[in-house]
Amino acid sequence: MCGIAGIIRFDDNKIDKDIMDNMLQKISHRGKDHSQIDSVSSKVSIELGHRRLSIIDLSDVAAQPMSYDNKSIWLIFNGEIYNYIELRAELLEHGYKFRTESDTEVIIVAYKHWGEKCVEHFNGMYAFALWDEINKQLFCARDQLGIKPFYFYQTDKFFAFASESRALEQFHCNKLDADGLAAYFLSSYVPAELSIFEGVKKLLPAHTMVVKPSGEIETKKYWQINKVSVYEDSTSTEDITALLEQAVLRQIRSDVPVGALLSGGVDSGMIVALASKHINNMHTYSVGFEGAGINELKSAAAVANNYSTLHNERSLDDTEAIKFLNLALENLSEPVADPAIIPSLVLSEMAEKDGVKVLLSGTGGDEIFGGYERYAQGKTIKRKLFNLVPKKLKFLIGKLLPLKTKLSALLRYPSLEMMLTTNGSFDLFSKLMLDEKMTKDFLFNLSNSFPSSLDDKGHLLYKNMNFDASVYMPDGILYLFDQMTMANTVEGRVPLLDTDLVEKAFMFPPSSHVNSGRTKVLFRNIAEQYLGHEHVWQQKHGFSGPVPYWIDHNRDYFLESIRHINDIPGLESLDIKKYLKLLEKDKLNTIDSFAIFSLYCLCKWYDSLVAE
Repeated sequence: MCGIAGIIRFDDNKIDKDIMDNMLQKISHRGKDHSQIDSVSSKVSIELGHRRLSIIDLSDVAAQPMSYDNKSIWLIFNGEIYNYIELRAELLEHGYKFRTESDTEVIIVAYKHWGEKCVEHFNGMYAFALWDEINKQLFCARDQLGIKPFYFYQTDKFFAFASESRALEQFHCNKLDADGLAAYFLSSYVPAELSIFEGVKKLLPAHTMVVKPSGEIETKKYWQINKVSVYEDSTSTEDITALLEQAVLRQIRSDVPVGALLSGGVDSGMIVALASKHINNMHTYSVGFEGAGINELKSAAAVANNYSTLHNERSLDDTEAIKFLNLALENLSEPVADPAIIPSLVLSEMAEKDGVKVLLSGTGGDEIFGGYERYAQGKTIKRKLFNLVPKKLKFLIGKLLPLKTKLSALLRYPSLEMMLTTNGSFDLFSKLMLDEKMTKDFLFNLSNSFPSSLDDKGHLLYKNMNFDASVYMPDGILYLFDQMTMANTVEGRVPLLDTDLVEKAFMFPPSSHVNSGRTKVLFRNIAEQYLGHEHVWQQKHGFSGPVPYWIDHNRDYFLESIRHINDIPGLESLDIKKYLKLLEKDKLNTIDSFAIFSLYCLCKWYDSLVAE
């Protein structure tokens, strides 16, 4: 895990050294073991920079930017290639030589051998940029599920990129993007290619990008799930169990201590059960929230005791939770209104103090194995009728309703269903939009911007899971997990998002995952032998926090904190003044607490941005 940054110019001007230095300084928290900037071409104005957190091959020879083949190839890389040992052995058979034991060098040699198709061989989490001096091109890539971030800023004179959008501040000058803001209020995060900053975009998951010195840029998608529900019934789980064990075994590969987050749920419990077989005295970490009944510390402790881990736990009252919320928002490069940032920050801080530099997490289990209650709602009569209505008819009915109603938006833009019925606040979004045309244009563009990670073959469950896996997961939960662990210079790993495991999970029929109102059936059945029946079928609380409780018990504080939101540049494009008047009149009595939370998170995030 590291931080990357770079610039390639399309004109004859040299790159300002101070700009690159500043970019790396902005992401210094991502890697404190080594920092370096190199000019990597004799004929092209291009510089690559790297902040290193040493995980695999701790020697200086594995530092980056790393060159190969008489400096004809240069690489900066953030993440891990989990099958690097297997790939290294394969490439050795082809006659290639290695001077390090790192996965970084494996990427370079794989590119040397397979070219741009090298990404099709990687199992891991990664965002990298590789300079090919012979072909004079910058080859960039992001992993299949978007675990690692890649932001870029492009003009007709240069292309700049970094692991975090704040590192690009010298270009976007902290000017907020109108569409990014609207999307944030709608969903609680900034989805798809959008960024909160004007001019900044993301390289999408499972995509590569080639940047030429001429300014020509080409983006390609290199992966998606092709086999969906190919089994006729719930077949043997032996293969998927073996893949689970393989994923964990690969992801505990490290030359530094590895620990695990333990929420008390089935996902993290399963990770701990499998990893503890290979790690003696593994550290595990749990957090609970007081006052609102969201506390799984007892369940987590039971798993830790059963698998003899060195368990650490912490319980937060609402005052402590808000304190850590503010600290978490200060460490986000883009705002996200998800209370899960609190435990992610707290637990990674605890791990860092113990000298644990790698944390395993059960993140992704719900999206891959059908764990959300909203997936089961497709079986209700109401949902069945809704889904039987043809798309064109839905659109016509939706046009008869005011667009500022959620039902109208659902009927007109069905691809937004998972976003409109889960995170964020549609009421907040609709009240902030100035008029119906603005709302219509935004929702139309947003609904057409989402990538697809599979051909769902018409299965509603996989259609919904696909949205979460393609949008909510990379832009919401994976983004915040990366940011919060990196804030403490800790690497977060997510074994349940191993690509081999993901592809296998989607081969099962939908009824294997969601059946008779029960969610995550296949995964729970596998986990029973490790965690017991009672544990895997207990009520799900989630790795989050009691937002309504916090708002209700700290009303004056939250109201006072968001009063100055109108001063944030960029909000002129939204009807924020009108909403503030409603807020003052309402005094938080009936307004959705998650809407208040979204406003608060944006304010605190922006305050920290301008305070730097």
